[in-house]
Amino acid sequence: SDNHHAALAMATSQNLQQRNVGILVQKRGDGSGPMAPLAPILSSTQTQVQISPWLDATQDEEGYWQLPEYPCEIRGLAPDDPKNVKWRPGDYVAGVDNTDHDKNNVVREWGGQKMWDGQRPPREWNPKRLPGHMQELLKVPHMPGQPMKEMFARMKALEPRQFEDRYFDEILRDMPKDWPRLLKRTRWAESFGIHTESSPAEWAGQEALLVPAVYPTPRPNTATVCVGATSSSNVAYSPVLGTEYDYLELLYLKDQEGKLIQVMSWSSCGMSPAMFWTFTFQPPKGTTSITPYASFKFRGVWKGDTIEWDPSEGSEDMMWFTNMSGEQRRELADPALLEGRSKAEVESVKLPKREKEVPVLWPENSWQGNAAKARVWDEMQK
Repeated sequence: SDNHHAALAMATSQNLQQRNVGILVQKRGDGSGPMAPLAPILSSTQTQVQISPWLDATQDEEGYWQLPEYPCEIRGLAPDDPKNVKWRPGDYVAGVDNTDHDKNNVVREWGGQKMWDGQRPPREWNPKRLPGHMQELLKVPHMPGQPMKEMFARMKALEPRQFEDRYFDEILRDMPKDWPRLLKRTRWAESFGIHTESSPAEWAGQEALLVPAVYPTPRPNTATVCVGATSSSNVAYSPVLGTEYDYLELLYLKDQEGKLIQVMSWSSCGMSPAMFWTFTFQPPKGTTSITPYASFKFRGVWKGDTIEWDPSEGSEDMMWFTNMSGEQRRELADPALLEGRSKAEVESVKLPKREKEVPVLWPENSWQGNAAKARVWDEMQK
């Protein structure tokens, strides 16, 4: 089992390094010279197709990845034209790239996007009310004849970290938006029991395929979780009758208090079942241990080995989780695992007093009586 998990860790590390595979769509220019790239497309996750500035990236002599350089998108410019220079994704020169000439050959300078109709902003318009990244986006000007440069400039305004780290899109830094719904799914699945490598129940002999594992990465604030078998792990697989098309529904992790800290859902692959699932994430700061879980459609929930974690390392995007209130900790944590300050904080939470419900007797055929019956019926059907 240890050799199998070591193979999974190696395969996952290689996957993180080699997953940036994309397609470059090019547009033929009117003049001579190389074609201008129109849109580099990167598939960074199982369901998302994203544009990546790192598509044509290269490594320098020290092994660090550098953003690619592209020729000017405008063809036929003079060699000494300030626009006719190579550029890297996200960079532009104000006063140069956002200028062109009108029909009278007068230079005009373009500004950023308008968020209103007409020439004048509405009286109540105040960009300072917008989030910081939206304010930066509005500062990016229009760049005539350079749609790719403009696109990357707007992307950098929204998320500059994507241009500093080639693997930024490969790492989950916050919980998915629908995590409350996924939390309910994990609790429902766990209500039927949790399997472990030492307690596999009727699935003995398939532990190598079903027990998840979590590993630290070379980055001190990042970990990788995986479950299943890769083509290089040499794990013998003989499916149990009735589970040939079993698949992973949820792969998730909990911290030292039993709180869900990350989760990802999958769906069936049909006639070609998947055999390996993985993702890389940053746990919230304050985490001291991480335990992986995998929930399969037919073979239930499986719990992996716990690893220790440095509480000072983690995601800056999950400070809402690190600094959660006592009320929220009470809802998310396992009371049996709470200790010290967290336990005292939860115990100090005062629950609101429940008001006594006074029954009301409505006439049998009244509108209120029928409505009350309908509500009771709806509750029974949930």
